Amino acid sequence: MAEFGNLKEQGNSHFKAGDYESALKCYAEALHDGPVKDSEKAVVYKNRAACHLKLGDNKAAIIDASLSLDLTPNDPKALFRRCQAYEAQGKMEEAFKDVSQLIKVDPQNKAAQPLYTKLNKFVQDKMKQRNSTANKVSQMFNIAFDSATDKEKRLQGLNNLIVLAREDVGASMIVAAGGLAKLGQVLSGKDLEILQAAVRILGSLAKSSKDRCRAIVDVIGLAPLVRLMSFAETEEMASSVALLIQNLTTCLAGLDLHQAVLKRYEEDKKKGVRSPYPQLKLDDEGQSFLKDLFPALVKMLVSAKITGWGRDAAMELITKNVVSKEGADWTQHFLETQGVENLLTVAGTQKEFKTLPITKNSSMHASVALSKIYDDLINDKLREKFKEKCHEYFRDLFSDGIFESKIEAVAAISTLLQGPYEVGGMLLGLDGVTGLMFSLAETDNTQYQKVAVEAIVNSASKKEKCTGILKDAVPILKKLYQSGEDHIKVRALVGLCKLGSFMGTDASTQPMAEGSTLKLSRICRKFLVNATQDSDLRKWATEGLAYLTLDADIKEELVTDTQALTSIFGLAKESDRNMTYASVTVLVNLTNSYDKQEVSAEMMELAKFAKQHIPQEHVKDKPEFVSSRIQKLAAAGVINALVALSNTDSKNSRELLCRVYMALASEGKLRGLIIQQGGIKSLLQLMNNNTDAGSVLAAHALAKISVTSDPHFAFPGQRVYEVVRPLLSLLHPDCSGLQNFEALMGLTNLASLSESVRNRILTEKGIPAIEQYMYEEHDMLRRAATELMCNMVISEKVQDLFEGQNDRVKIMVLFAGEEDEALVRAATGSLAILSSRSTLCEKIVAVEPWLDILQVHAVSERPDIQHRACHILANVACAGQECAQKLAESPVMEVLSAVASDTRDPQAKLAKEAAQRALDQCLELGLIKENAQGKNPVHFLDILRAQLRKAREEEERKRKLEEEEEERRKKEEEEQRKKREEDFQNNQARAEQGVIGEEEGEGEVEEVEVERAEEIVQQGPKIRELTEDEIARLELEERLRVPSEELSQRDARTIGGDAISKVVKVEDVGGGESGHLMASNHNNSNTDSGGNGGGSPGIRKDAAHEDDENDLDEEELDRGDVWNDEAGLS
Repeated sequence: MAEFGNLKEQGNSHFKAGDYESALKCYAEALHDGPVKDSEKAVVYKNRAACHLKLGDNKAAIIDASLSLDLTPNDPKALFRRCQAYEAQGKMEEAFKDVSQLIKVDPQNKAAQPLYTKLNKFVQDKMKQRNSTANKVSQMFNIAFDSATDKEKRLQGLNNLIVLAREDVGASMIVAAGGLAKLGQVLSGKDLEILQAAVRILGSLAKSSKDRCRAIVDVIGLAPLVRLMSFAETEEMASSVALLIQNLTTCLAGLDLHQAVLKRYEEDKKKGVRSPYPQLKLDDEGQSFLKDLFPALVKMLVSAKITGWGRDAAMELITKNVVSKEGADWTQHFLETQGVENLLTVAGTQKEFKTLPITKNSSMHASVALSKIYDDLINDKLREKFKEKCHEYFRDLFSDGIFESKIEAVAAISTLLQGPYEVGGMLLGLDGVTGLMFSLAETDNTQYQKVAVEAIVNSASKKEKCTGILKDAVPILKKLYQSGEDHIKVRALVGLCKLGSFMGTDASTQPMAEGSTLKLSRICRKFLVNATQDSDLRKWATEGLAYLTLDADIKEELVTDTQALTSIFGLAKESDRNMTYASVTVLVNLTNSYDKQEVSAEMMELAKFAKQHIPQEHVKDKPEFVSSRIQKLAAAGVINALVALSNTDSKNSRELLCRVYMALASEGKLRGLIIQQGGIKSLLQLMNNNTDAGSVLAAHALAKISVTSDPHFAFPGQRVYEVVRPLLSLLHPDCSGLQNFEALMGLTNLASLSESVRNRILTEKGIPAIEQYMYEEHDMLRRAATELMCNMVISEKVQDLFEGQNDRVKIMVLFAGEEDEALVRAATGSLAILSSRSTLCEKIVAVEPWLDILQVHAVSERPDIQHRACHILANVACAGQECAQKLAESPVMEVLSAVASDTRDPQAKLAKEAAQRALDQCLELGLIKENAQGKNPVHFLDILRAQLRKAREEEERKRKLEEEEEERRKKEEEEQRKKREEDFQNNQARAEQGVIGEEEGEGEVEEVEVERAEEIVQQGPKIRELTEDEIARLELEERLRVPSEELSQRDARTIGGDAISKVVKVEDVGGGESGHLMASNHNNSNTDSGGNGGGSPGIRKDAAHEDDENDLDEEELDRGDVWNDEAGLS
């Protein structure tokens, strides 16, 4: 409990200091610090609500204030904070309820009185609007629910009610006027269009309102809605009812609130706040609803009376709601039903057998549902149970003696291989399964062949596991490819394509004969442009190309085949979701926008030494070829295809789309085309329901476009506000430096548009993110962030942030003193705006080097920088007596006088006016006197500029010398590295030759040994090099018996001797430059061993060598040979 109090107090201190993020972190830790009283929890929750309000996170503020009110009802502060958050969200009625309750609880609350007055007026206006809405609802009721009215008018009335139901006021009026009962009567009718309109009204009513959802369930009931979905005769009708049921599930089970809590948990986790993973807490109402819903959906899966569209809708609802993260955490309960078995039944159902009505998408829905459920199982025990249920199901199918059951079993395994591959792979290992697949493939029955070849192809989904089965299947696939049935032929073709793409983009190794993959790709392209335009053939041909287009030769051929590309783009306009992933994968391969593993040069060298295979990039995958392919794709209409494909629900497909967009946006010439063809809207859509990587790519593409395009044309209307959040999301440490930089540049352009855009950046918490990059060491990032801040300080709200106790003004002044001209321009521009406030001028003059910095810039040869510096000085002069006096007492007055009197440079007109304004202000305050006789020399400014120029040139000269020295050092290191590599290779070669010599005879070896011995005699005796362990042992023993002074002397000699012992040849350490280089290479410093201060360390080699030998001999005599005597071993 003591820890809780400390954390709470720390949070309060951070809040008072304006550090709301740290305050939130402390409060979060306090809440999870063991058992805490409800009253204490309530205090922390309402404190957190205050932090969220300060940060502009109104949704989180509402959640925390509500949690506080649950524990302590009618708490005035919690009510007030929730009221403020509701008001900020535009929920005025909820805000008015809270402030009304607050007035009842605390009538003397002065802060609540003006808010009550304001909200009361709004509510009164709303009442008038509601009366008007009530009239509209009444009129529409009379038209829509009168069966005697003409059908067209009824449909128009119902459509108008849909519009009214989307607004909270209209929705409430429809429910209050008895609209639910009337809609229930419409649902019993037979007209499909009227039925669907009624369902869409109910779907709008059910959105974001638990009370209305509860009323729908009470008045209409869940069972009639499920029945309506079951017998839906069109995909649109089934989807409308499924959306209604989804909205009911979201509200009644509290999934929307749970998602908000999960989002906040993820944000806290990134900030380092540790807290338990939030679990969905279902109330009795939610549990009851789910217990009615899920069993009904499970039964629908295998009912022969259900339509194919209804069955697909049921599987979609299961997929969305059964999992733990986005759904109701029902996977464990689902395993206890017949859900898995029923999904497998749908997966294996064949349309030709007419056992169950299915659609062409039913198998895909079953695959996705099974995959989601399996991935959501939290432990191995549950996964084993899932596998056991699958095993039992297939064992029954294979043993029932019905041949059709075996066909369905193979089809179901094929579906599993597209979903939870691990389970499908396990089932492939069952006795006889693979043999059955091959047997079916070799029959004459077209349907059996189709099922078998699809299973063979899907079994090769994992590269590392597909080699075995495809190797055995290749003869069968080749035979099936000769089939006269195109649907069999194209499936066999895809199997062969998978085999041909095993090595990916590695140009050095290909599994098929040269030219074979090109032939396969040409056949695929023929299927793409088939005369019948059969979508099934085109889908499979596209899938084959999705594998083959990893080969650069195939890419180059495909981008020139306009008909094939048009056919692939045409698939984007079809509703079959099975086609989306393959189509986009082809585009990703063509643009080389897939992930590439970067291999460092060191790793490449290691791989060469280890004689490992090193993948090689194809010459046609070089940047110039990729750029050419992207240009050709854009000319063929790829952007329109991407826009059409962006409606897909698949997160993986959405990420691939973002990759292609990123490749297109990287080509500067194509950015205008992306804008023209609707790519901006598409990218903004792709920011949602995407993988993390996909969202980053979409944001980066938007950033690239915003850098080089006029924001007025690129982001018209409301879209300019929508693009702010994606760009700000790139200002994160996890993003690359290029992404950070281009996001800052794009935001700089946006911030120049209007005050409303700057406010949007501010409310999206952009300032802390921008400031983070102002402190970056990277010059370009720091410069870009400062340029963005220069545009942001135009806003009065941003200027307010520079007030108070912080170093923001100081940072800008110091940046103005940097060497980077662009950074200086941005910093002085910011200060020119900020100095319009006298309080900020006081902060400027409080920075120690402010005068030196501005004096230098006041004589700058850059007119814009000079003008900004003079403008700042003029504002300082106008900021009050104290600031002006500091200015008047400084040497800068001479500079201002010179600038004001300089008439030679017409570009300095603005700077001259600003300088004159500063002088006039100081004169008016009596700080200086006008002196008509005294004036600066004619060339005073020229003299100052020449001095500054000379200083800069000297600094530049020193910098270049340092760079040259660094370059020389790196060059030497590189040469030494190469020499070591060559020595290593030569030693290896000698070792191999020595082995060969031993095999051939001993005579030649003995001759070599003699030569080496003669070499040693010529060079003189050499000391064997000590190992690190031996050196440590010697030093330890010496310290035990040698006085400190003698020890230090001997240590110095030992170090010198050790360095010299590493020199192999006498001539390598002789006098002059070569000796110095060798000694420096071994980190020796022998300048004090000889009296030869600047000479070569190698000159006294013999003496040092001799001393070292004597030392070692004495030590060896004292304690024996530590290398050969057993007594010296430890």
